[in-house]
Amino acid sequence: MPDYSLKYAAIASQEQRQSYKNDFNAEYNEYRDLHARIERITSRFTQLDSQLKQLCHGSEEYKTIHDQILQEYHKIKKSNPKYSEEKNRCEYLHNKLAHIKKLIAQYDQQQFQSWH
Repeated sequence: MPDYSLKYAAIASQEQRQSYKNDFNAEYNEYRDLHARIERITSRFTQLDSQLKQLCHGSEEYKTIHDQILQEYHKIKKSNPKYSEEKNRCEYLHNKLAHIKKLIAQYDQQQFQSWH
């Protein structure tokens, strides 16, 4: 069970909602920056992988693209040795922020229903 599941339970008051919202906002920019960096790297590999899948295994073109993938991988490992760490942090923040957002939406829905 993730740590945020224990920290962020169902919202019971407007003050608690605001506190959750503040926590969400405090980490959202970090998440966006990490996500953008990860996405740039992932999209390059996705592009190369789709090219590779269209080629005959063992062909010269296949070997060229395969070598290009390995070069890109080594280049990333060298230029961004913390990539794996950043990817894990990005996934963690994604799940945490989605959890907080869901709790806020549930609270807002309850408030809306109690007014009607």
